[in-house]
Amino acid sequence: MASYGKQSYWNERYARETDPCDWITGWDFFERLLTPNFLNHTNASPPAGHIHYYPLKSFIGSSIQCPSLLTLKENGVGMIDEDLELELSHPTHTVEFPSRDEARVLNVGSGNSVLSAEMLKRGFMDIVNIDYSKVVVEQMKQKYDTDFLSDVRAACIKERLIKQYLLLDSRDDCLDEFGADGEIPSMTFEYGDITKGVQHSDEAFDLIICKKTLDVILCSAGSVADARAMMSECFRLLNKEHGVMIIVSSAKPEDRAVYFENDPWTGVVNIKLPSNDNDEYQRKGNDRKKTESYVYILYKQQTRPLS
Repeated sequence: MASYGKQSYWNERYARETDPCDWITGWDFFERLLTPNFLNHTNASPPAGHIHYYPLKSFIGSSIQCPSLLTLKENGVGMIDEDLELELSHPTHTVEFPSRDEARVLNVGSGNSVLSAEMLKRGFMDIVNIDYSKVVVEQMKQKYDTDFLSDVRAACIKERLIKQYLLLDSRDDCLDEFGADGEIPSMTFEYGDITKGVQHSDEAFDLIICKKTLDVILCSAGSVADARAMMSECFRLLNKEHGVMIIVSSAKPEDRAVYFENDPWTGVVNIKLPSNDNDEYQRKGNDRKKTESYVYILYKQQTRPLS
């Protein structure tokens, strides 16, 4: 939709529609994604599922259709499906991603999604949200104020103490991340245009989340240049040793690969999501087959070759 590329559209929409909107997928999916299986970058394949892993040079090329299993095996890269185990032809090496309480997260084009708030409740301590709608930025500042942050800390401490009392193992969430005198988590909202650059230093973030933002940018005039500018800015902002970018998109690999090739990403994981009846286009009642969605996990690590 061409209107998605206009700033005025989003200001008017957020002024009119104040209920939260999580495009394509929310915390239910990210809860499984924000784990060491995906955030720790290795030479090996990711865990079971409809997942493909490529060195970027294999992902980008004249024939971008997902390679066959045979091709992947020959490249020593690998694909794992539900009923398949694959031996890799080269040794693995893991780049450890920081723990949740240490990772700094940037949510690009955050809108009024509740994803960042859910992440905060699960132990992420430092999240920056950027959007180029001043309307939604002000709305989110009021919604997620210091009282909300204090409540998150108190709830996590209470739940941790209950777990300890019942002698149960704590989950991989914030239960172990807060002490009695622990710091209050940080979640800020900033107005900014990622295609024009933002006022954060190089390598300021460990994780960048881009949920449908790339798709929206590609609806605007000058979209190709803007999309590449966004990707380059995100690359600049990521830590060079363990930085990870997660893009959620409605576009297939052959339509998105071109925007990954200008910057030296070391690898990309591609996950195909089930068709989503709740996607924006479907909710508007359009007579069209269900949309397919994809997740692209890009790894910045520049300290070693992927070989």
